[in-house]
Amino acid sequence: MYPKVRFRGFDEPWKKVKLGEISEKITQKNNNSCSQFPVLTNSAEYGIVYQKDFFDKNIAINTDNYYVVHTEDFVYNPRISKQAPYGPIRVNHLKTGVMSPLYYIFKIKDDFNIGFFEFLFIGNKWHKFMYQNGDSGARSDRYAIKDKVFNKLPIYIPQKIEEQKLIFEINHKINSLLYLQQRKLELEKQLKFFLFQNAIPSKEAVIFKPKIRFREFQDKWKYAKLSEIYNTDCSGGTPSVKNKTFYGGNIPFLTISDLNNKKIYKTQKTLSKKGLENSSAKLVPAGSISLAMYASVGKIGILSKEMATSQAFFNMTFDDDEKRDFIYIILEKANFDKEWIRLISTGTQNNLNAKKIRNFHIVFPTYKALKGLNKLFCNIDTDIDIQYKVIVTTNQLKQFLLQNLFI
Repeated sequence: MYPKVRFRGFDEPWKKVKLGEISEKITQKNNNSCSQFPVLTNSAEYGIVYQKDFFDKNIAINTDNYYVVHTEDFVYNPRISKQAPYGPIRVNHLKTGVMSPLYYIFKIKDDFNIGFFEFLFIGNKWHKFMYQNGDSGARSDRYAIKDKVFNKLPIYIPQKIEEQKLIFEINHKINSLLYLQQRKLELEKQLKFFLFQNAIPSKEAVIFKPKIRFREFQDKWKYAKLSEIYNTDCSGGTPSVKNKTFYGGNIPFLTISDLNNKKIYKTQKTLSKKGLENSSAKLVPAGSISLAMYASVGKIGILSKEMATSQAFFNMTFDDDEKRDFIYIILEKANFDKEWIRLISTGTQNNLNAKKIRNFHIVFPTYKALKGLNKLFCNIDTDIDIQYKVIVTTNQLKQFLLQNLFI
C-alpha cells in the first residue's frame, strides 16, 4: 500500500498493523487522592472530549479510580452519541493529570513517531472502522466500541521512522503557520476596533473630536440624524413561498444569510419578474446599504448590483459613494458597540423599525476627513479580507495533506 503523496527517497510500501500492536493501554490509576493531579477534561461527568486539548480543571470529586495520563498519551472517548459514533482521538499536550475511566487511554510504543499518529488521528480515515464496529447496545442514544475491538483498528504506517518524522514535521509546520495567520488576523481586527473607539468620537462627548486623527484635519465633527445623510430609504417584501413560479428567476433576492461580506455580489435566492410584481418586494439600486432589522439585527452590506430584498432590511441609497462608505463604517461601529440593542423592540423576535433607524444619531466629519478615514478603513478591510483568504487556502492545504500523506 502506498500513499498518494510522499517524500522523495521513500518507495517502500507501508505496512498494515493493528492499533493494539503498536500501542499500550494505560492502566495506572490515581490511588493517592484527587489533590495529586489535576483533572484533564472539560466534562468529566460525561466523559466527552470536544476540544483539541483538554481543560486543566480542579474538580472536587474523588479521582481514585481515574487513570493517570502523561504528556503525549492518547485519549479516546469510546462511548459517544449514536449520531456521531467517532469522537476525536487526541494527544495530551498538558502536564500529567487524571481522566475519567470512561476514556480509553493509550500510548504509542517507543519504536514509532508520536507526531505521525497525532496527525493520523486528526484525519478521518479511521472513522469508517468505528462506525462499522461500534455497538449501540441497549441504549438507542449511545454508541460504544469495546476495547478489544478498538485495538483492532487498522493503521497503515511507513516502515522507516524517518518518513514518519517528515510527515509529522510538514503537518506541524502547516499548523504553526495557521496559528500565526490566525493571530495576524486577530491583530488586524483589534487594530480596526481600536480605530472604531479612537478615530471616531463618542456621541456622548461634549466636543465632537476624535482621540486620534489625521494631523491636517482639526475641525469639529457634527451631530446628525442618519436620515440627514442618505438620499432615500425603503424596505422590501417576500413573495409567497407557496407559489414556486415567484422564485428562480434572474432577480437577486437578498436574505439575512447573504450578509457575510462588505460587498454583496450574489444571493442564495432569486425572484422571477412575476414574484417581484406580486409582492411588496422592491428593486434596490446598486450601491445601496442594506441594514438587517430582524434576526441578525445590525448586520450590513453594500449591494454590488440591483437587488430585491425581504422586509427584514432597511435599504439606504446615497448620491455620494464617499458618504456611503463612511456611513458603512459608522454602522459597522454601531453594531460592534451593540448600539442597536437598546433600540430593539422585543416581540416574537428582536427587531428594529424604520423610524428608529432614521432617527439614529451619528457624528459626521468634514468631507476631506471623511475621505481620509474611508481610505484608512478600506486598507484595513482589504488586509483582513486577504488574511481570511490566506487562512482558507492554508486550511485547504492542510486537509489535502491529511487526506493524501496517509493511507
